Amino acid sequence: MKIKAVALDMDGTLLTSNHHPSERTKKFLLELEKRGVTIIIATGRAYYSTLPIIKEIGLKSGFVICYNGANVFNSEDNSLVFQNNLEEEYVKKMIEISRETNTHLNLYQDDILYCEDVNREEVIYYSNKCSIKAHEKDFDTFENYNIPKNLFIAPYEKLIELEKLVLKRTNNNVHTTFSSRIFLEVLNKNTNKGETLKWLLNNLNISLEETCAFGDAENDFEMLKVVKYGVAMGNAQEDFKKRLNYSTLNNDEDGIVEFLKKICK
Repeated sequence: MKIKAVALDMDGTLLTSNHHPSERTKKFLLELEKRGVTIIIATGRAYYSTLPIIKEIGLKSGFVICYNGANVFNSEDNSLVFQNNLEEEYVKKMIEISRETNTHLNLYQDDILYCEDVNREEVIYYSNKCSIKAHEKDFDTFENYNIPKNLFIAPYEKLIELEKLVLKRTNNNVHTTFSSRIFLEVLNKNTNKGETLKWLLNNLNISLEETCAFGDAENDFEMLKVVKYGVAMGNAQEDFKKRLNYSTLNNDEDGIVEFLKKICK
């Protein structure tokens, strides 16, 4: 069956270890776009931090699933076409938990990253990694709490315990996922990359059987399970790869290209 859509996680998947897509991958994706394949970026990042990558590749159209599925943008005109943000009461609970446990929290609104202390080590690391500027703000001063996701940054062992607290305080009414071992994301209960990709494909009249998706971390799992070709990158954890039907080479070995060459005849 012809592949009509390719969905790509960014960090650890589309991007190599130097935080850029390889020349070979860029060329291959442009060839697919010319053949009519819809290229979908599916990331935990904010929308505007994906734009430099889209520009670097040279994509002319396509969609971006950002904030791990909370928002979808049409990259051709930068329009917001879907959102399913975290409810206000749970955003406020995340703020309480952050302060009680002294765990750094990122909040995002209108594609702007807000932190209560921009000088924290976690903020500097995240800002450099994602090429995004952090704005300092007292979290009690938002005019509204229309927030797509909350991101806690801490060592993995601390986040494991924090996740238990988050689920207890919200009566399991949020969706939690790890986008890396130091990033714990909290979203609307019905929000993940898989559900949002299903919504987008349905609106594009593309079936799940005509779609290939790539990822390397837990926040990609729902997306990889929902499509016919859900592919784990070679740099993913071994237990993650074992839960999927397909895997490929790592993000520094053009794993995306190597797999797509086999099925995009």
